[in-house]
Amino acid sequence: MFFCGSEIIAQSQCEQDYAIYRNNYKQKDYDEAIKKWRNVYNNCPEYNQNTFVDGPKLYYHMIKKDKPNKMIYLDTIMMIHDSRIENFGRREYVLGNKGADLYKYDPSRHKEAYDMLKVSIDMIGNASLPNVIVAYFKSLIQCEKSKEYVTKQEVLEAYVLTNSIISYNLENNKKYEKFYQKALGNIESLFAPYASCEDLLPVFSKRLELGITDINLLSKIINLLEKKDCTENEVFQQATLTLHKLSPSSSSSYNMGNISINNKDYVKAQTYFEEAIELENDISIRASYFLRLSYVYQMQGKYSIARSTVLKASELKPEWGEPYLMLGDIYASSSNKCGETALERGSLYWVAVDMYRKAKRVDNALSEKANRKIATYSKYFPSKEDCFFNDLEDGSSYKVGCWVNRTTIVRTRD
Repeated sequence: MFFCGSEIIAQSQCEQDYAIYRNNYKQKDYDEAIKKWRNVYNNCPEYNQNTFVDGPKLYYHMIKKDKPNKMIYLDTIMMIHDSRIENFGRREYVLGNKGADLYKYDPSRHKEAYDMLKVSIDMIGNASLPNVIVAYFKSLIQCEKSKEYVTKQEVLEAYVLTNSIISYNLENNKKYEKFYQKALGNIESLFAPYASCEDLLPVFSKRLELGITDINLLSKIINLLEKKDCTENEVFQQATLTLHKLSPSSSSSYNMGNISINNKDYVKAQTYFEEAIELENDISIRASYFLRLSYVYQMQGKYSIARSTVLKASELKPEWGEPYLMLGDIYASSSNKCGETALERGSLYWVAVDMYRKAKRVDNALSEKANRKIATYSKYFPSKEDCFFNDLEDGSSYKVGCWVNRTTIVRTRD
């Protein structure tokens, strides 16, 4: 291959200018770097793609230094992105950067920015950069607020899409994990006003009808519905069942157990909670699962097993007062099934209140809750008359029979 003298000189000049600008750029001497950068950009744009990667950053510096001329510099940034596509392709990727820059420096052009960003997000998906994802969602929200061809439904669908992309990168792109984590926080904040149960259900229902096999996305749907206390519906049940079939876990088993409780299928609920306990290693979480399982036994009238299950929760988490609140509820709920006289049935409330008092001794944070229960169930204590006819006095000892088999102190409601 032969080159004429002028071509060799031009090539040599490009190499020199490129080397000088890159050296200054790396040293963050942007004022000097931009002088030679312009030579490379104008005379040999095809020389190296770094010319187009570095160019916008040099003009960010110019905007910061010379804000009155921001729009002129922004036009140059847009032109650099276009030239990059012309010389090196990757249109969808570059449109993401172009749209993000446009929205950052001129939010009034949100519609134009959104169009670019949507093309980029839709085409490259999981390869989208954190700043591009956030700019896409910001411009989308702005378009919806301005009533410009973006509906609330599209905002919800975009939320699902961006969360899926971020979830993928949090799992697979550890190098930039903190940036995607920050992007997630921004998206969540922007989406908050749209995240009512009524808004979410139609969107997630539509996605589930199309079939979802993405475990991360299913988890996101379930977590979001839980946050919004939006769990007693077919959408939550279907998402939970699908996730449980694809990837059984302690949390999916727990959710299935709660769904079974809502459906009053306590046999199934028992199976799911037992499975959740088996799969869970975290002691605190296991304790909460045992508590839920005890409720299932209680609803089946299996009071003795319910009590032993509550005590397992207490053993795992001794400083936790909730098991004693639950145990008090179990005693109280079995009063109609224990004893034939008013005194015998009323004695169950003595041991129930004993447990509520123990709950607040163990866990002071539960004092208010425990006091409400004490006030409620103290009204069901035996009367003075009941105690009199059974030769019992206030403060005397009494052994509660039935399945309880506990000694307590006599008290009256009047």
